[in-house]
Amino acid sequence: MTDDNKPTTYSLSRRKTLAGLGAIGLASAGAGLGTSAFFSDTETFENNTLTAGTLDMNVTATIEAASEYFEDAVGMSLTADDSEAVAGLVVDDIKPGDWAVICFDIEVGDNPGYVMVSTENFSEDGGENPEPEQEAEGDTDNDADLGEFLLTTVWQNFPGSGSSKGDLANLDPVFNNSSSDVELSGGYQPPTDLDGVVDGDVHYTTAREANDALENYIIKDTNGDPLPVNDTESEGVYSFCLLLELPFEVGNVIQGDSLGFDLVFETEQVRNNDDPFNNSVSTPTPTPTPTPTGPQ
Repeated sequence: MTDDNKPTTYSLSRRKTLAGLGAIGLASAGAGLGTSAFFSDTETFENNTLTAGTLDMNVTATIEAASEYFEDAVGMSLTADDSEAVAGLVVDDIKPGDWAVICFDIEVGDNPGYVMVSTENFSEDGGENPEPEQEAEGDTDNDADLGEFLLTTVWQNFPGSGSSKGDLANLDPVFNNSSSDVELSGGYQPPTDLDGVVDGDVHYTTAREANDALENYIIKDTNGDPLPVNDTESEGVYSFCLLLELPFEVGNVIQGDSLGFDLVFETEQVRNNDDPFNNSVSTPTPTPTPTPTGPQ
């Protein structure tokens, strides 16, 4: 028998023997954990995601019709689509008999929203005070009178560019200063006096009265309930038209006078909102995401 065929003997110390037994014991324990005989089952829902919805509004104002002096402005359009204010209509030489129809298209995207329209920063100024105005007013006080005589009414229907103010239909009830119960579905009729009275029931508002009426005015449906814009009925767009007209009977009393105002549109979600635009909660400040430090 050669040395290669001789049985090999191993020399094991007590420490080596214990270490070897320990390794066998650990392996057995591991095998026992992975081969439990109990019934078991596992179900998993993966890739769960929650995404906040969006509510985005834009408003487009278009001059659809105007008296002869402003006819070159017909078709001009401006769109407000972010938080920045957009410069609006500027008229430097309005005279008795002038008028313009400005239509607004309010588009609410992604989700239904209630819309509130309001005026802010309403102001009047007496401006220049020429001798004809002093005679008409009977003094030299130079009162600001334009807001008292500029008729400012909101209408729900207008055929479109090229039409005349006589084609306006459905005066918004909020501008009827006599009675909220009066049916106002009829079309435009010329006022019979400088106070904007058409007949015993219908009274066109002046700019001052319109400013009061548009103090946080929520657009409503025919039942008087807040109107969801971008539901299945409105299809995302709500439109109305603003008629500005200065009756020719006003004469010299408004010479040099001016007025200014901001027209503000706001929207709030419809869902879970039983009291739109009357919810007072503080807006939380997001916590910044920590910037990792140390070795990357």
